[in-house]
This record gives sequence, structure tokens and C-alpha cells, in this order.
Amino acid sequence: MIESALRYILVNDTTVKAITTRCYPVTIPQDPTYPLILYTKISGMRDHALQGASGHAHPRFQIEAWDLTYSGVKTLADAIRNALDDYTGTAAGTVIHSCLIESERDTYESEIEIYRIMQDYMIWHEE
Repeated sequence: MIESALRYILVNDTTVKAITTRCYPVTIPQDPTYPLILYTKISGMRDHALQGASGHAHPRFQIEAWDLTYSGVKTLADAIRNALDDYTGTAAGTVIHSCLIESERDTYESEIEIYRIMQDYMIWHEE
């Protein structure tokens, strides 16, 4: 499962792990400890051939860095990008052929006073 592979890559990367191992799918727990990472599948495309499904997919994921300070969130976002961008290999049993960053956005959540950086990745993998 690609979600397990992404989490595995992030929490086992030396630089990311030095900052945080808190990495959540889709939602953040109530009263979280920062810094943290949030990942969400934005779209899920699958390849097909004349005979049917090829067994390859290329979903788009949004990976978010959250932290109390702008410098902290920038450091975490850089670590995430260094761990994921151009990644190829096998993680948590999933073969990943390509993981490429497509965009990055900085924001501030004024209601909860938290900085957030959102990165979008296209990931080509075997199912």
C-alpha cells in the first residue's frame, strides 16, 4: 500500500526522524504535538492496457509539514522534500518507480497559530 510506503520513507529518513516521527494520514489528532507531518491522497490514477489493469498507479499526494515556527516548518519541509523527491526503490513492500515534487505552498493557520507547508507529489508505483 503506497500510504504505508510513504510513511515508512518519512519516519525512517535520518533527517526527518531527527525532527519528528509524528506522521498522520488524512487528519491530525486533537491537541497534537508539533512538529508533525500529514499526508493525504489527492487523486489516484491507474494505468490500463488493452488486456486490463497494468498493476501500475500514479496518484498525487499532498504531504504537509506543520510546526509552531516558520523556520521550524521550513526545516521540516526541506527534510521531507529531500527524503521523497526523486525517490525510487522499495518501501514497506511497495515498489516505487518515481516520486516527484510538483508544487509547494507556504501558509499560516491564524486560528490555531501554526505554520504549514504543503507539497504535492506524483508517485509512480506498482500495486
